[in-house]
Amino acid sequence: MGFSVSGATVILFLGIFISFGVAYSAANDGFERVNGAFEDNSEDELTRQNTAIAIGNASVANEGGQSYLNLTVNNTGSSTLSVNDTDILIDGTYTNHTSDNMVRLEVGDDNETDLWLPGETLHANVSVNNPDRVKVVTGPGVSDSEEVN
Repeated sequence: MGFSVSGATVILFLGIFISFGVAYSAANDGFERVNGAFEDNSEDELTRQNTAIAIGNASVANEGGQSYLNLTVNNTGSSTLSVNDTDILIDGTYTNHTSDNMVRLEVGDDNETDLWLPGETLHANVSVNNPDRVKVVTGPGVSDSEEVN
């Protein structure tokens, strides 16, 4: 009788010890994931606060019987932006960077770069049919819109 009580007690304490170890590991991993997500969200918010753009020109020009939207957008914030992550909406319709109607998309005079540094101007030339409004949205989600002249 003495051994069975002692053996059962050891098994119970061993089970409690293992259960506590598993529960502690799971709680610690969950806390680390929540903390990491909070830090990522804080970094994203700081990037959004440091991002600003301003449409400098949005006008339509006719060349060879075709209408083109000439668009210039200035990076007025302190964040470096990605050209490929920048979206252009014309009258609420998304314009794909690689589509046939996108004639030119460049920063300064360089159409090969993906970096849009603070103080630089993005130029876009898009084949369109009488647009009324254009909106530019950056990768962090900051946008600016303008009536087309």
